[in-house]
Amino acid sequence: MSEHIKVKLVAVFAIAILAVASLHVANVAFGMELGICAHVNGGEEYELRKREFAMMRNAGIKRVRCDFTWASIEPRAGEYNFERFDNVVSDAEGNGLRILPILDYGPNQNAYKGTAWENLDAWLRYAKAVVARYKGRIDVVEVWNEEDINWKPRVDPTQYAAFFKATSIAIKEVDPSVRVMMGGTAGGHVETIEAIYKAGAGDWMDIANIHHYSWPARPDGALDSTIKSVRKVMERHGDAKKPLWITENGWPTHDAKYGGGAHVLLTALSIARPGQKSWRLVRAKLTEDESAADEAAGLAAILPPGSTGEAWGPRRIASELSTAKADVVMLPSKESFPLDAIDAIVGFMAQGGVVVSFGLTPLYYAYRDGKSVPFDRAALLKRFHISWGACWTNKNLPISTRAFPTDVALRHGYKPDPAGYRVERFFSMSNLAAGDRMVPLLVGEDKNGDSVVGEAVYLFDSDLKGAFVASCREPFSRGGVSETEQAACLLRAIEIAEAEGVEAYFPYEFRSHEKDPLYSEHHFGIVHRDLKPKPAYEAIKRRFGVDVGKRTL
Repeated sequence: MSEHIKVKLVAVFAIAILAVASLHVANVAFGMELGICAHVNGGEEYELRKREFAMMRNAGIKRVRCDFTWASIEPRAGEYNFERFDNVVSDAEGNGLRILPILDYGPNQNAYKGTAWENLDAWLRYAKAVVARYKGRIDVVEVWNEEDINWKPRVDPTQYAAFFKATSIAIKEVDPSVRVMMGGTAGGHVETIEAIYKAGAGDWMDIANIHHYSWPARPDGALDSTIKSVRKVMERHGDAKKPLWITENGWPTHDAKYGGGAHVLLTALSIARPGQKSWRLVRAKLTEDESAADEAAGLAAILPPGSTGEAWGPRRIASELSTAKADVVMLPSKESFPLDAIDAIVGFMAQGGVVVSFGLTPLYYAYRDGKSVPFDRAALLKRFHISWGACWTNKNLPISTRAFPTDVALRHGYKPDPAGYRVERFFSMSNLAAGDRMVPLLVGEDKNGDSVVGEAVYLFDSDLKGAFVASCREPFSRGGVSETEQAACLLRAIEIAEAEGVEAYFPYEFRSHEKDPLYSEHHFGIVHRDLKPKPAYEAIKRRFGVDVGKRTL
């Protein structure tokens, strides 16, 4: 064979390799499995499941993640009821979908008392029963949901790791082909997953798993950073090649301006004054010229019907504030307050008024005539009967921690965020007078594992008769996104996950509940409550849908 022919053949061969490589690269973009979270096992969605499954199939979705809750499956000890779950699995299969069951939560208290950990043998029987029931039809099982916030009696990665190991062994005894996946972590991914690995769970884990939420921010720089950090943990423990799934990630489309904190304010006010039908709210201004009328009107809009909202400067507060003129005073955010109105505000509380402070540290920066001025902070906090701490005032306090609503807060309407809330200041009872009390709303843990309060309602029955609502967060800053932005964020998240080698990605969630217009949890869906598609559904369908055409070689 001549050198000329050899050169031509080499060139042709090289071109062929490049062509195949380019096809492979194009194909990689669609190699990640697309799933979806859906509450098809209960309520309205159970009745709509066949329509939902058909829409999922048409959008190119391959797997549906849903709860197979222990309490529902075993309502009485030793008695399993799979009827509803049988229907879900069969109807999903009829649309070419697989189910990803989440084995989760505690037992039905009519069957067993206590937590899943405290009833481990019964839990393992339930896990085996699920896997045996759907042998050959379910190939992946997720053990628990967000064990970094949903573990009882208290979050304990070491305890969860032992629980996971026992569950994985039990499942493999029934069906060795089933891949066992750790529960997706809600927050603190690196720390939680590191602790779970150190406790030995990696040897019994087929798939690692995280949840990720960055809304309203886009995923760029957040999702990819989290994935890389988790990969490093896996590498340190010899699991560099183990698959990683993301089984929750999403952007809610609720009210972007005030929805993020409406429930916080409503919860606090209902504790401060139970039964109050409407509120006269005053948004205190730092200066007479500050523009806050729109904020006051927006705050009034999230209060019960008949409520009003006005923005008052220091002079008007000093001359007119009384319980006859207002019910609640909202201090400016960003830790600031008008010092020249403080006597009137304390007097307002002495008459039973409610004062609200959102955003890091209450009463931290004093302003007079628009300028920051020095003041005796400790003395002022004593006048208000409140107190706070931070990492620089107490070595046992963390820089920040994840905090979650108390039972009292939940009973009064507090809406939990799946990932918890990041808090950096911590409130205490050290300045309370006889008759006063503090009602915690958000509770996390300090460096010793002891409880710390990141949000509270102080109730007074001393020289003060009203209430002080203290939150270190700025809860009105984390609203939702537009429906168009939701679509863009989800598509970008899918691109990032694919590029980072994630094996399967699940948007949260398919259908929006839409019962509460201000609650983020009710607006994550890619379709509306009536199943009308949002732009996110249409975008996913255009990319992955069954009518897009073949994508394999």
